[in-house]
Formats: sequence, C-alpha cells, structure tokens
Amino acid sequence: MSKIIFFCHAERSTLDSFEYYKQDIDALKALNHQVIICTKFREIPLNYDVMFIWWWTYALYPVLLSRLLRKPCIITGTFNFRYPKDFNGRDYFNRPFWQKLLIKMATELSTLNLFVSQLELLNCSEYFKLKNARYYPHIIHDDYLQGPIKQREKALFNISWSGKENLKRKGIPELLIAIQLLKDEGILVKLYLGGMYGDGVDYLLTMIKDLKISDEVKYLGMLSREDKIKMLRTSEIYVQPSHYEGFGLATAEAMGCGACVIVCDTGAVKEVVGDFGYYVSPGSSIDLAYAIKHVLFDDNLRHKLQESACQRIYSNFTFDKKLERLKKYLSEIGIL
Repeated sequence: MSKIIFFCHAERSTLDSFEYYKQDIDALKALNHQVIICTKFREIPLNYDVMFIWWWTYALYPVLLSRLLRKPCIITGTFNFRYPKDFNGRDYFNRPFWQKLLIKMATELSTLNLFVSQLELLNCSEYFKLKNARYYPHIIHDDYLQGPIKQREKALFNISWSGKENLKRKGIPELLIAIQLLKDEGILVKLYLGGMYGDGVDYLLTMIKDLKISDEVKYLGMLSREDKIKMLRTSEIYVQPSHYEGFGLATAEAMGCGACVIVCDTGAVKEVVGDFGYYVSPGSSIDLAYAIKHVLFDDNLRHKLQESACQRIYSNFTFDKKLERLKKYLSEIGIL
C-alpha cells in the first residue's frame, strides 16, 4: 500500500460536492492506496510516496516540494487552455503573466500531467513541448448509469456553478432568452436550473425576472448528489449550450442517466457526446429555441438520442476504465 497525498486547494467540504474530485479520491482508494487529503499547503506531510494534485494554478509549491523530496507528483484537472476567439473568457492566455508562469513551471516540472480531454492533451503537449502528458478523462460513477426511464417530465435541466463568468461560459443567458422566445410563440417550457451558489446568483435571478419567465424557470440552487441524479433521471432533456468545455462532466452524467442532451460543438464536447446529442450553434438563442422545440416534441428522435447516449457512456466512461488508466500511470512512476 502506497501513501498518496490528494492535494486540492479548495474548501474541504466541496470535495464530495464536485464529482471530479470524488471520483479520483474513490479511484485511488479502490486501488488500495492510503489516501491523505490536503486542502492547504501547510497540511502536506513530508512522508508520502506520491502527490496527486488537482489544478495547475496551485500546483507549483507541491510540485517543488516533491522534487525536493525526490517523490513523484501528478497534476490533473481541466486546463481551459484556449477558448474560442469569439468568447472572452478566462482561459490560460487571459490569465496574468505571473499565473501563466506558475502554471507553466508546474506543468514542466511535474512527473505526469493528466489531461481530461484529447483536445487539451494535444494543445498543451504541443504548446509546452511536454513528454509527460497523458489522457485521463473523467468517468461516470456507477450510480448514474441507470439507463433511460420512460416516465420523464417534459422539462429541461441544467446544472452550473452560478459564478457570473461561469454562467456566461455555460451559455445560460442564451438559454434563458431561448425560453422567452418559446414563450412568445405560445410554447411554455419548464426549465430547472441547479448548481452551487456563486457571485452570479443575483445576475441570474434578475435576468429571469426581466425576461418575464419566472413561471417557466425554477432556480433550485445547490443540489445534493441524490437530488441531482434524480433530476437527471426524470427530466427529458439536459441542455448545456456552453461556449467551451474542457470535458463536459455534467453532460456525460446526464447521458448516463438517460437524458437527451442539447449541446454546442465546442472544446471537448464532441469527445464526450459523439453523434448522440443534438448540436446547436454557440451563442444563438434562436438556434437553441428551435432545438428545444424540435427535440421536446419529437418523441422518436428524443428516445433514440437517449438510448444511444446511454450506450456511449457505458462503453467509454465507466469507473473501471478510470481504474485501468490510473493503475497504469501510477505503475509508470513506480507506484504499484
């Protein structure tokens, strides 16, 4: 049994709330390693076998410590390397110089960098000239993989952290406008919005009020894991019109739960969804409104997409596949 430090500069209470942290902790434990969770630099002990680090932004100190102690270290996460030119978000190139320098140094000095998409693996490997980069996608825990359910509410669901900039990246303003456009046509569509509270909650609620769609849109706020799975399993459609996704974990979860997904072909979305979602143009509320109307009222199309989406997740993004990759990468750095 190896002693592995799982380091993430985050609130300890969020480690179970965010699925991407939870699945890596669970995978390390499933491989019979002793996992010590640290969320602050001062908590990191000197006696360990390998450091498993989430997020490159805060990785340099743990990486330097590991180099000093001659211990291997791994960094993973969504890199958000480069957003589309028509979207002004906080990708790697829009960070301050000092942050880019810290990230670059951590990336080059770590033993392995595990990227969650082939897109970011390719982009970062070429840009930083990396030889220590590997593919390590997110997966869907088994309790999501329940398959399609015939009795679903003809409603839309989306889950996004309500930080203002994140809401914009996720395309939520366009989604709300699409609901308004449908309402103007006399088509009343129910939309449920969930997600951890952020600095954009007031922005979100004000927009809902100003668009006069308060009866159609229900803001659920932070959901428990059980409630999130329930919403994914009982809503006909999961809609995620993001301007960029480094992976798209919530979309994959929705597919595993049997929901039909409406998405944009941006970032790594197509790596996850393949040909088994309904694609719309990013930033277009008109396109999104048409897609919602089309999918919601075409039962044959929706059911076909739901069933094929489930099969794609079952075939490509299961917990067993994460264990296989993680075991391989740990073995590569001498951890058996």
